[in-house]
Amino acid sequence: MERKIGDIVVFKTHPYLDNNTDVKITAYAEYTPPLLVVKEIKEKSFNKETGVNISQQLNCIYYNSRDGKFVEKWINNDLINSISKEKYSTVKSKILQDIDLKKSLEKINLDNDTKGYDKLIRNNFLHRKVVLKSVDLELLKIKVNRTKENGDLVETNHLEFLPPVMTIIGHRWVDEKNKFCDKTGLPLVELKCKWYNSSSKSFSESFFSYGILYLVKEIQYLLPDRDLLSEINESIEENSFYNFSISKPFELEGNPDVTISRTIGFPLSITFKHYYYQVNYSNYITQKKSVTTIDQNFNKISQNSIFGIKYPNYIKGYKSNVFDCQFKRNKYYLITYQDSYNRKTNRIIKVEDLLIYIKNIDVFEESYKTSLNVDENKDSVFETYGYHDNGKIYLSGNNENIKNNIIDKSIFSDSNVEIYLHANCLLRKGKYRNFKINNILEAEEIKEGEVLFEATKENNTE
Repeated sequence: MERKIGDIVVFKTHPYLDNNTDVKITAYAEYTPPLLVVKEIKEKSFNKETGVNISQQLNCIYYNSRDGKFVEKWINNDLINSISKEKYSTVKSKILQDIDLKKSLEKINLDNDTKGYDKLIRNNFLHRKVVLKSVDLELLKIKVNRTKENGDLVETNHLEFLPPVMTIIGHRWVDEKNKFCDKTGLPLVELKCKWYNSSSKSFSESFFSYGILYLVKEIQYLLPDRDLLSEINESIEENSFYNFSISKPFELEGNPDVTISRTIGFPLSITFKHYYYQVNYSNYITQKKSVTTIDQNFNKISQNSIFGIKYPNYIKGYKSNVFDCQFKRNKYYLITYQDSYNRKTNRIIKVEDLLIYIKNIDVFEESYKTSLNVDENKDSVFETYGYHDNGKIYLSGNNENIKNNIIDKSIFSDSNVEIYLHANCLLRKGKYRNFKINNILEAEEIKEGEVLFEATKENNTE
């Protein structure tokens, strides 16, 4: 495989391989070698005496957190494995960016010569923050140990080789005579960087090839004329809601054209993770605390614009019940549900159908003076139901002609029937679930749920 400056590779004993970087390391994690960034490449050669292929030699760099030093090692290409470029950065490119001096030079119309690059670096890169390209993979490396008390697994970050965030304080040309690469035409420039050395408790400086570094964009420059940190801090005090993107979108069962890509939640706190800010928030889909990177314009929304009428409730001196909620098909609701084991959960559902299971057809027809017109050999039957504009219930199952098709709400307490909502449950990744109406303790309408949660394939294509 052809190697390039800035590629991330690992020694063959490393557990990471290509796209498989979500591996948790157990046993003695200190045996795990660092992630390596390719700094220099010697082309493939052959032994002069034997003719044996010596392969490429790669000069790789990593950071030793304990000693506070960048370490360079020459390693044979046959002794390493590749890491997919998709895994280089788990944070959006809005924060981490490749340093492309030539493209930056062309963007501001400077001459492609040493003076042009000198001016570019002084005006556009001096005092900017940078970090070694292995930062995200090292930052998210997890080791697992067992506790002595109960044998449970405990996860901690393995940060032995986490590179520091640095600041550009100058630059130099690698060769004062030959200032451009004869193969690529790119400038042979190194950036002088300063960082706080936690090992020596002082500041250190060194020169680095710009190809092995990411530029770290400051949060105040991510969005023009926006102070994201202040806005979220104010929202925490106000208990405001946001429409957050979720990390792993999922399709709705029965409707593969619709993907759930966003959730609603209110922010709880702001944290700083090495080089970027995150907001911890209460996630209404998972009903757990979630975290997301502050790198975008979150859609701030009020509670009143999200939720509608809540059931049960007191309205003008009248107490409403859950069954007073006219669960509408294709609409979203937040419900509190108690299962057969008396476990209570909150979940967001999208109603697909309203079902009535009639245990004894004869008793049902006699009770409600209704003719279901079903097979005489059937003792029980499933029917669907709906609501008239006046709130009255009607049946609308397989029977086109149901006589006296108005059912009193006393049906919700009738032991001869079981009434269900057939719905997509977002807590269960959009899978179909049936919810007994009598087991729903609370229900709350969600206004414009399709706008808050959904992304259609047509919109994704656009």
